Amino acid sequence: MANEQTYTGMGGNLRAAEIFNRLIHEDLVDRTDLRSTSVLLGDLGGSGSDTLVTPRVAFDDAMAAANVDETTEADNTALGNNAISLSIAQQIIAREVSDKLAITGAPGNLDLQILAADIVRAYVLRFTALVCATFTTFTAIVSSTGVNMDMDDFYASMDTLEQAVVPGPWSMVLFTVQWTDLRTALRGEGLNPYLPAGSEHALGMHDPGYKGLINGVQVFASDSVGSDGPDSNGAMYGPGGLVHAIASPNQAMAGSISAPVPAGSPLYAEFVRDGDPGLSQVVGHAFLAVGIGENARGVEIKTDR
Repeated sequence: MANEQTYTGMGGNLRAAEIFNRLIHEDLVDRTDLRSTSVLLGDLGGSGSDTLVTPRVAFDDAMAAANVDETTEADNTALGNNAISLSIAQQIIAREVSDKLAITGAPGNLDLQILAADIVRAYVLRFTALVCATFTTFTAIVSSTGVNMDMDDFYASMDTLEQAVVPGPWSMVLFTVQWTDLRTALRGEGLNPYLPAGSEHALGMHDPGYKGLINGVQVFASDSVGSDGPDSNGAMYGPGGLVHAIASPNQAMAGSISAPVPAGSPLYAEFVRDGDPGLSQVVGHAFLAVGIGENARGVEIKTDR
């Protein structure tokens, strides 16, 4: 084992006599949640398989004129089809605390319950990272390599989706610098309809990382967006551009004691006890797969990082 939270190792920060404020103050961390931008294809819990295959058909054929002689039959029209395949993989995080750290703790100090609650945030961070990792898979690319993102890149991305007949609503996920560059460019767009998060259109709840609407496109910023040399690999995509599959536990795992997670969540957690030397561990598990639903439904946005 490694990275245990102990009194000796962390006492200087968390248990020193000079510390009177018992509350934990979190460091800055990106909480962007992109689950709403991906389509859930299914739950493999209890399915008997680790792979979800979803058939896809192309209903894109118009009627044709019938034979004018009124007696010759028309040929059948072939139906285009293929399939999306997602294989779930295990995601995991473990935290461990020593008995001395736990026993000397006061309300608001770091403890096992706080670490258990953090499992949900860890799952969201992992989901966001997996979503952002797919962006370079999109075949279509809008690129201004080494140049700050501007409204030309934004409109070029919209044009790409419109030309591919991608239905809305669309989502755009940018690296934090891409977003601030775009916001700077917005200042010169007097007629551009930008509705920031928190305005009257956004009185409802939105996922963390949501920045607002630009021309009807919901915009997110995240530091999980990857890079390619000097550039960031953001993306704009419509529904079905990204898809995911999960596997929710339909029963408690043998020997585990459930930790607090949201009802119906694909997460499950357990407490593990090591009596010698006196350590308690909370382990969070999830099974997840994220992938491209249809390549033409998205476009990569590559601009200066």
